[in-house]
Amino acid sequence: MDARSPRDGRSIEELGHYDPMSRNPETQTVLNADRIRYWLSVGAQPSDKVAAILRRHKVVKPGPGEPWELPKPVAAPEPAASAPVADAAPNAS
Repeated sequence: MDARSPRDGRSIEELGHYDPMSRNPETQTVLNADRIRYWLSVGAQPSDKVAAILRRHKVVKPGPGEPWELPKPVAAPEPAASAPVADAAPNAS
């Protein structure tokens, strides 16, 4: 939010949400870390409460020369479907 905007005014961009009543820790705090890092890199100042949430989720301002986008995790290649393995020794009957 822009500090000059009204309390219930229009936001610049939604970066996530926090629901303290949610029992599921994964849905309690949802953050868009890439966009948060971008706004921090261009000078946005989080409030004390928001800064505490960001520290808890290890979202930090990128350093000088560091890209604000987080590296995307590389998906591991899926193993190819293996053909049934035949016995090495023929059955002796």
